[in-house]
Amino acid sequence: MRNRAHRIRTKDPCSPVLLWKARSFRGGALYKLGFLALVLAASSLSGYSQGREEEALRHFKAAQSAQSAGSLDVAAAEYLQVIRLSPEIAEPYASLGLVYNAQGKYESSAHTLLKAEKLKPGLPGVSLFLGIDYVRLQQPALAIPYLSEAIRIEPKNREAHTWLCRALWKDGQIAAALKNLDEASDLFPSDAPLLLDLGEAYRRAADRAVREILSASKGKPLLHQVYGDIYKDERSWDKAMAHYERAVSEDPHWPGAHFGLGEIALSTGRLGDAAQEYHLELQITPNSAAPLARLAEVEMLKGNADEALTLLHSAIQISPEAASNALGLPRMYPDATANLNEQLQNQLRGSVKLIEGSQPSAERSLALAVAYVRLNKDRDASSLPEWVAFQASLKQKTPVNFYEKSVASYNRHNFKAAASDLNKWHKLHPLDLQADYLLARSYRNLSYATLERLLTVAPDSYSAHQLLGETYEDAGKNDQALAEYRIVAASVPDLPGVHYSVGHLLMKMGQGKEALPELMEELRLNPNHAEANAEVGSILLAESEQVDATPYLERAIQLNPELWETRRQLGKAYYLQKNLKKAEEVLQLATKNDPQGLAHYQLGLVYRDLGERSAAQEQFSISRKAKLDSLSEAENQMTTVETLNR
Repeated sequence: MRNRAHRIRTKDPCSPVLLWKARSFRGGALYKLGFLALVLAASSLSGYSQGREEEALRHFKAAQSAQSAGSLDVAAAEYLQVIRLSPEIAEPYASLGLVYNAQGKYESSAHTLLKAEKLKPGLPGVSLFLGIDYVRLQQPALAIPYLSEAIRIEPKNREAHTWLCRALWKDGQIAAALKNLDEASDLFPSDAPLLLDLGEAYRRAADRAVREILSASKGKPLLHQVYGDIYKDERSWDKAMAHYERAVSEDPHWPGAHFGLGEIALSTGRLGDAAQEYHLELQITPNSAAPLARLAEVEMLKGNADEALTLLHSAIQISPEAASNALGLPRMYPDATANLNEQLQNQLRGSVKLIEGSQPSAERSLALAVAYVRLNKDRDASSLPEWVAFQASLKQKTPVNFYEKSVASYNRHNFKAAASDLNKWHKLHPLDLQADYLLARSYRNLSYATLERLLTVAPDSYSAHQLLGETYEDAGKNDQALAEYRIVAASVPDLPGVHYSVGHLLMKMGQGKEALPELMEELRLNPNHAEANAEVGSILLAESEQVDATPYLERAIQLNPELWETRRQLGKAYYLQKNLKKAEEVLQLATKNDPQGLAHYQLGLVYRDLGERSAAQEQFSISRKAKLDSLSEAENQMTTVETLNR
């Protein structure tokens, strides 16, 4: 089953345009720092003999000239000459360190920049590029203090904020990474690439949280609740219903599943089924405002205005925020408003006339705000004043803990506040999967909100098209996603990441041959893209070109050891080349994450060819069991879907 809960996004979490931005910045930083170093070096060398001073400055000028021409090897050699002549001056070390960084020699860069920092703390650019070096060297914890210092020195340096986000993310500090990037977007509210970074980061945080929840909830109804919600958002009604039914079958008292079934019924115009499911939900959670609010909407759609107002009054007494959120106000992400047929529209109009003539109250205002939206009346002219009146009539309750605060904020659609409080709650209750799931949904909504902000700020920017493409891809709308990615590729052909997006999506659509040139173009721009290497290797291996595939697969694993499927494919490539020892070594590691038993089966083949029959049979048995478990799960889901269809 391939959907956003399973897909591991492959671009860097905080910056899909990071390499492009860093590249453009790097040239400027090199020039500015080099010029400054030239001036400072001139003054610092004044105590030397005139001949030595002139020689050092000559090498410095030669380094600058080579640097400007893009001859970084020559520039590095010239800076080394300056350092030989004046080893106690910081600026040549700083310039050399930035040249090494531009060459991708991150270890040498870090070593050289540390020398500059020791000789003269606070040199422009040194903290930033030291941080970049440590991120590149997969040492994010070491990078964080330097990048934080770079921001202290230059609070409005976008690169420093972006790289700090990257370091925090890699160090596992997801909430801190998002907070930093969000603050940066406030500093640069019209910066489209930065908003793209922020939306992408929220999306990845949501995907990561969902993956962790799915892993932790295996064998529990929550697993099916999460899948049901995902499919419901994608409007894959049959799959969503199957998962909600599975949740109920595993625990008849499970809260949320009947509500989800009611949402599907309401969205598809089956009012009687919707009301039945909402009543079942109330039997499980009698003090829940959401099903009461939805029942009120059902009654409005039936033309029963008085009953609707009574139900809404009860819902508001329990939780005004939950009641309004269930009805999609102040704003639903994604928009789940059902398309009403002519009969339902007429019945709703009849309810509206009766409600408009009723006494002012919170339930009256909420009912009208919802009805005006459902009837597609102008939101500002009709719905918004009623929504404002509804809010003004409420008495806010004081939550007793971070979780209650987060739920209230979420229902008010203040997702940033909800996420903040949920992160605080998580520190005290790390095993609360329901809270973690609410956090994932908060991040998802923040991603949608950021997309909307980006489309407002720069609707025609490549950043907007890129984030739109990712949103379409999440929703399974691959053709629309591909069209958006191609717009980006045409607009910014040298943008790292975009050709991977095109190629990766083509692979998902079963078009491997068409994907290969896009992925190869990505590797031309960014040879260290782990997933592009992996997918090129996968395509070549599928074409029985295992010799050509091997270096790509090896490179992918070197860059990202957690690419388990790629590790299995590398083992297969070695096996096909009769390199059984290497195949055994790689596949033994691949079996650590092998839910379908494919790596175990491949390892069994290796042992068979090595003449180790008992070891081979053991691996085949493990593989067989994993496949049967997977088939059993699929059959259970299919049976549920077929039952519902009947």
